[in-house]
Amino acid sequence: MRASAAVAEAPPLAVSEVAELSEAPAAGWVDAVFRFFCSLKLTLANILLLFLAMVAGTFVNPSNSPLTEIEAAFQNRPALLAAYRIFELYDLFHAWWFTLLLLSLSLNLIACSLERLPRIWFLVRDPETRLEHVRGLRFRVPATRTLAGADAVAAHLREAGYRVSMAERDSGVDLFAERGRFSRFGVWIVHLSLLVVLGGGIVGRLTAFEGMAFVPQGSEVDSMTVRSPDGSRTRRKLGFVVHCDDFRLKEFEPGRPKAFESDLRIFERLPDGSAGAELGRQTINVNHPLRHAGLTLYQASYQPLDEGLRARITVLDKVTQKTHVLLVAAGEPIQVAEGLEYQVVAYQEDYGRLGPAVEVVRSDGGRQTSFWVFARAPRDYDRLNRDDRFAFTFSELTQAYATGLQIARDPSTPIVYFGCFLLFVGAAVAFYTSHKRVWARVADGRIALGGAAHRNAEGFRGELEALCEQVGLPPP
Repeated sequence: MRASAAVAEAPPLAVSEVAELSEAPAAGWVDAVFRFFCSLKLTLANILLLFLAMVAGTFVNPSNSPLTEIEAAFQNRPALLAAYRIFELYDLFHAWWFTLLLLSLSLNLIACSLERLPRIWFLVRDPETRLEHVRGLRFRVPATRTLAGADAVAAHLREAGYRVSMAERDSGVDLFAERGRFSRFGVWIVHLSLLVVLGGGIVGRLTAFEGMAFVPQGSEVDSMTVRSPDGSRTRRKLGFVVHCDDFRLKEFEPGRPKAFESDLRIFERLPDGSAGAELGRQTINVNHPLRHAGLTLYQASYQPLDEGLRARITVLDKVTQKTHVLLVAAGEPIQVAEGLEYQVVAYQEDYGRLGPAVEVVRSDGGRQTSFWVFARAPRDYDRLNRDDRFAFTFSELTQAYATGLQIARDPSTPIVYFGCFLLFVGAAVAFYTSHKRVWARVADGRIALGGAAHRNAEGFRGELEALCEQVGLPPP
């Protein structure tokens, strides 16, 4: 009865107290998670694991073999093969756990920034301007009688590049001066740069890809083959059409390639898959890729076509004065206008002792005629001696190739570069600039002085000694 009476007589809890009690467990859980990500131990663990992962990436799959090859090599070792599959060791730097490691380090940086860096903002925005309220100053001069006044101290500080503020109080003047206050934000820039680099790594992990496309000379493609790290291959549309006008192979001697390059043109891809308006053209080689629509086309390889030799023909339109260089096989139609086409039908190594020549058949509305084009003839020979809108020039009989293009997209590259730039800027601000502050109290002909610098204290001591000498104070 007494217990029930005590309960009945107990005063009711205020609404605010009930809310505080109900929210306490949640607040404790959030605080625990926040403290975990603020931990310096977590930072060291993340950095150590990243280092070990990078070392492991050198040895686990150094040849970047796909999963299918690894399965063939370790088919008798199921435990090791399971580890490769589960932890995606065949593509370690794109593995799910490596991405989580980058995310953990990013959250660690964000939590540390939220916990420690805002006080820098308040320190810069609302500095303490009264000398007697500042504790722990390394450089301090007790109140000393001198002929100099507050204006003289302020003038000397302004000459040294300080921002000076003065306030009158209790028959005296409080003076506060500072220089380089934004050097405090170097740490912020460093943290931000690391977040940008880590974010770029995560973006690259999720969106980057790389594929291959072989484009025969004189032909075009609008897709590529993308090989996944697990060995599977998929076709991906490019969004545009790539046409190879020409491929040139330079050799030291037959069978020993020296260099190779391709003349490429980019066309708009129409809804039916055909090429539309020309969007760009470029000659690419190993060190000079073509970039278009966020994709980079590298000159990676080549392969001879099975069709064998082809004739290199230049077609001139006498009306428009446009020329087209073609590599055509025997019997391959050359469509130049509606109802009009040409075909190379024969080749002679030495036709009538005039050198190499090809026979071309002209088909116009069912009527066919033929003529010969000579490699050693003057360039305008066919144009001047045959009555036709289109004139032909024959250069040589050559092996036809398909150029191998490595096509990649990695939107993280500019992000990482920008992050590295920020890192250098932040490091320069953090290590090579200093926030310097000077306090002074001028009253009754006496000056008390104090100063602090968050970096390069010995250099600041020299500045403070020079100031004291100028206003007649002893050195700090």
